[in-house]
Amino acid sequence: MTRKKAKVEPVEGDAASTDDRLSALPDGLLHKILSFLRAWEVARTCVLSRRWRNLWASAPCIDLRVCCQGRHSWLPMQLAWFANHFFLLRDVSAPLDTLRLLCSPASYNGTFNPCSPRSDDGEDYYSTDVDMWIRAAIIRGARVIQLGQHPRADDLSDLEGVPLISCHLKHLHLSGTMLYDRTLRQLFSGCPSLEVLELKECYLEGPQISSVSLTSLTMVECRIQMDLSIAAPNLISLRCVNPYHRAPSFENMGSLATGTIELNDSFLHDKFEDKYKEPECDSADDSDSNDDEHDSDADSDLSDGFCGAEVLGGQNVICSLSNATSLDLIAHVGEVILNREMETCPIFSNLKMLSLGEWCMADGFRALLLFLQHAPNLERLFLKLKMDHEEIEDDVKPEGRSFVCKNLAMVKIKCPKDDERVDVLAHFFVANGIAMEKISVYHRPTRKPTKFLALRGPWGFA
Repeated sequence: MTRKKAKVEPVEGDAASTDDRLSALPDGLLHKILSFLRAWEVARTCVLSRRWRNLWASAPCIDLRVCCQGRHSWLPMQLAWFANHFFLLRDVSAPLDTLRLLCSPASYNGTFNPCSPRSDDGEDYYSTDVDMWIRAAIIRGARVIQLGQHPRADDLSDLEGVPLISCHLKHLHLSGTMLYDRTLRQLFSGCPSLEVLELKECYLEGPQISSVSLTSLTMVECRIQMDLSIAAPNLISLRCVNPYHRAPSFENMGSLATGTIELNDSFLHDKFEDKYKEPECDSADDSDSNDDEHDSDADSDLSDGFCGAEVLGGQNVICSLSNATSLDLIAHVGEVILNREMETCPIFSNLKMLSLGEWCMADGFRALLLFLQHAPNLERLFLKLKMDHEEIEDDVKPEGRSFVCKNLAMVKIKCPKDDERVDVLAHFFVANGIAMEKISVYHRPTRKPTKFLALRGPWGFA
């Protein structure tokens, strides 16, 4: 006679008796969790349980990025085949919010045969596949599209084969992409809801970026091949960091609230790639090169490779920022564009926070004084001074150079240790009614704040 197994009752508190609380969450939260996974990881969740079987098909985020620091090495054997079927089998009634992908790892010379065998390394897709996936996302009403540059890409990608026409697209992030005039015009005329545009290491060959819907624009190390003007009346946030060949010019930016401009004149001429030479840096400087997001002034002065060539672009930079509440203006001591634009310095009546680089210290702190005289409501001032600088002039005197900033509650100076300009700046601010306890200096080697009360200077600040 066979003996029946006794039924074991679950013990209260036992892990085996607890419910699957994760699966009990609503679809919205589970979709949020899936948004942190790559598309092939999302597809694998279908085997977890009946609850998860079809959840992948309605996930609002499709992430096809590869080569992410080895975290996603378990790729499908044929990524292009997988991605095509992922789009094909996805629930057509489910809205698609975000598409993230990288450009093709190999160049496509126009002779690709779709029926030809592909490699088994997982990254077996071409620029035609990328264009097709972007088109599929636009058709499905994607709000966010992010196209990054593949680490092994031979050439820059472009969007020539993609009709950029969508009333749903709001965020577009591009890296290592060639944007021709036709693409730029189609982007802003065909995407009336576009609000955020981020460009990193892109090539721009068009005369204008014009949009009434754009509220945030970021351009980092972009190569501007011709004179480019930016007109965005509703732009709130602008970030332009180290443009090459030419600096963009600005117009009609009355709504701008925050602006970051970083310029290096050695990059702003047609032949900068021939004239620029990589500077030699010692190990001490290298260890401190990344301590500030906008601290390009701390590096060696690259203007030596400029060779006196004409600086291109950058018209109306200062005046376009006149309504901003927060500004970050970084450049080397010999910078041309910002100093040129300061000749017609407007009143910054809304400015509350101002961060200036080495360029403001030239000519007896002239640019610094002009800003303080034209920003009556300034509350916080940051001065980021570089490691190497020109010797301070003996005839620089703070007397007779007055400003009124009744709301200025904090002045922070980041500079090298034993920078002789610190005492001159201290006397300059004190002479204009700024109390010593509101002024702090940060030395680069230690990055520890020190009050001016602990410094000794020729005016008895001990």
